[in-house]
Amino acid sequence: MTKFILIALVLCVFAIGIVVSQPPPNIFGNLFNLAPPAAAPTAALPPKTRKGRAPNSKLHACCKKLPEADMECKRRFCDFSALSSNSVLFFLSTCAPRGPTVGQMWDCASSRADHRSCCTAKGVQPQCMAYCETTNGVPTDYVKYLVCLHDFDKIRDCFQYYLEDHPNIKGDL
Repeated sequence: MTKFILIALVLCVFAIGIVVSQPPPNIFGNLFNLAPPAAAPTAALPPKTRKGRAPNSKLHACCKKLPEADMECKRRFCDFSALSSNSVLFFLSTCAPRGPTVGQMWDCASSRADHRSCCTAKGVQPQCMAYCETTNGVPTDYVKYLVCLHDFDKIRDCFQYYLEDHPNIKGDL
């Protein structure tokens, strides 16, 4: 009897593995319009001469000056390579409940500058420009901007591009 249960369990796991490994059929089409948009043509940004430290070092220096931000979030996410379209939802779900952390770290990354020209050149969707024009901070209605996940890496790259020749929001060059 035990041998029969074990064989049945193995067959179930095998069958589930086959089902899970195949993509589910798309029975709803693009119901919520969450599919990535067609790639927009992008223009190459002109190279910049670096002033001061590298952009990631300026980001680290800024985050070190955030006494109210959660220490664990700063350690894990205060790095341009840690903030990507694949990790931004994890960052938000982890750090949003931890006081002013998300807004303060966003200010460090974005420098609260207007990045719209860079974002436009990189092909960021018009409805995502709220994340590029950061003079008023980060939009807080994250669900409204789920479609922008596709463009998050482009937006982050614009933040880095800006920091190539500008100080961070705390004045560190």
